[in-house]
Amino acid sequence: MGKKKNKNKVSGAVKTAAKTEKKLANKLKKELATLGEEDITKVIAEIEREEAKRSAAVEKTLPGPPSARAYATLTPHPIDNELILFGGEYHNGKQTEVYNDLLFYNPVTNVWKQVKAPGAPPPRSAHQTVATQANKGEIWVFGGEFTSPSETQFYHYKDLWCFSLANKKWEKVVSPNGPSPRSGHRMVLLARKLYIFGGYADDGRDCRYFDDLYSFCLDTREWQKLNPSGRGPSARSACVMMPFGNDSIVITGGFSRVRSGRTERTSTHTDTFRATRTAGGWAWRATGGGACARAGLACAVNVHTDRGYVFGGVADTMETEEELQGELSDELQVVDLATCRWHPLVLKHERPPPDAEMTPTPQPTAEDVTVISDDVFTMKLGSAPAPATASLSVAAPVRARSGPGARMSAMLAVQRSMLYVYGGVLEKDDKQFYLSDLYSLDLHKLVDWRTVIAQPKLPDWFGSDSEDDASGSESETDDSEDEE
Repeated sequence: MGKKKNKNKVSGAVKTAAKTEKKLANKLKKELATLGEEDITKVIAEIEREEAKRSAAVEKTLPGPPSARAYATLTPHPIDNELILFGGEYHNGKQTEVYNDLLFYNPVTNVWKQVKAPGAPPPRSAHQTVATQANKGEIWVFGGEFTSPSETQFYHYKDLWCFSLANKKWEKVVSPNGPSPRSGHRMVLLARKLYIFGGYADDGRDCRYFDDLYSFCLDTREWQKLNPSGRGPSARSACVMMPFGNDSIVITGGFSRVRSGRTERTSTHTDTFRATRTAGGWAWRATGGGACARAGLACAVNVHTDRGYVFGGVADTMETEEELQGELSDELQVVDLATCRWHPLVLKHERPPPDAEMTPTPQPTAEDVTVISDDVFTMKLGSAPAPATASLSVAAPVRARSGPGARMSAMLAVQRSMLYVYGGVLEKDDKQFYLSDLYSLDLHKLVDWRTVIAQPKLPDWFGSDSEDDASGSESETDDSEDEE
C-alpha cells in the first residue's frame, strides 16, 4: 500500500511567497504608522459605511466653481441641459486628495450645485461614467482608483454604482463575473448595455494592462466577458473609446508599458480598431487612420452627428532609464465615426478667406518661432522647420489662439451641440499643476472658444524640483498618462 499523500502539504515556493507577503505587510504597517495613515482598505470601507448612513439627499449651491482636478468624469445630463462632474483628484507635489463629490453645472444660469446623496461611492479617480435616460435618468460609474494622501498606497476598484437622478440616491450594484479591479479603462453605452475595455492595475510591485472587453446588461444586470473574433487592440489604458450606432465600438490610441527582459519602455499606441456586433457575435477589425501619438487624451462623442472629439494629451519627446519627458498639446481633433477619419477642428476665424491670394510661403527657421509666456501658459507662434521645397499657401492674417491651453487628462463633454473642456494637468518646469478652468465651444457656429471659468494663478507646488528628492512626485510623473 502506497504512502498516503498529505493533501494539506504546501510547496516551498508557496511558503516563500507567503513569508514575503507577510514581511511586506509588516513593513507597510510600520510605514503607515510613521505617516499616520491607516490601511487603505480600512479607510475605504469606513468611508462607504459613513456614506450609507446618510438618510436623504442634500443639495447646496456652490459659491464658486469646483476645485482644480483631473482624472474626473464630466458627463452630459441625459435629460436636462446640465453637466455632471464626479470624482477626480488633486495633487500639489506633496499630497494627493481624491474626491467623490457629485456636482451639477447649469450652463444657462452658470451655477454649480453639489448633491450629497445616500450611499455614495468612496472617492476615486480615473474611473468611467455614462448616463442613460432610462428610469427618468441614471448615471453609472465603474472602477477607478483611490490614492492615500502620501501616495504610499493605491487601491483599484471593480465596483459598479448607479445614481438615480429622479430619486437622488446611489445604489451599489453587485453582480458576479465582472471585470477585475482597474483604472484608466474606458466605458461606453450601446442600447441597453455598458461596454468596458482595457485599463490597468498596479499593486506597487507589478503593473498589468488589460485588453479584455466586457458588457453589462442594464435590464438583467448581468456581466458577460466578450471574446470577439479577429485581432483586436493590444493591452492598454487611457485609450479613446467611442460608440457608433447601436452595434459598433471604435477604439484608438492608448498607453502601456512594455517589458523586455529587465528593461521597460513606454508605448503610446496610434492604431485603431472597430468592434462590431453581428449575428454570430462580436468581431474586431483594424481600420484606416488612427489617433495622434499622444496619451492622456480627452474624448467626447456627439451621438446625434456620429462625431467624436479629442483634445489635448502628451507626446513623449525623450525617454531614458531614469527620465520620461513629454510635450503637451492643445489640439482639438474631430473623428468621423463612420469612416474613422481624423482631422483638426478648424474654427472659422482660423480658415483662409475663399478669395485669398495664393503666395509662396517662406520656409520657417528656428528664428521664425515666437514664444509668448506668462505665469500659466506658453504659446508658440510659428511652425517647425520643413523640408526646403517650393510650396504655395494662403496668405491670411495670424490671430492668437483662444480657448484651453495645452494639457493632459482634461474632462471633455458634448451637451446640446456645445463642447466643454474642464480642468486637467499642466506640466511646467518639471511640475504638474492641476487646473480648474472651463471653456465652451458652439459646434454649430465654430466661431470661437468661450472662457466660462478663467484659470487663476497656478496653485502652489510643494514638491521638490529635483527628481532625486521627489519621492512622492515620481509616481505621479510616470503614471499620470496611465490614468486617463
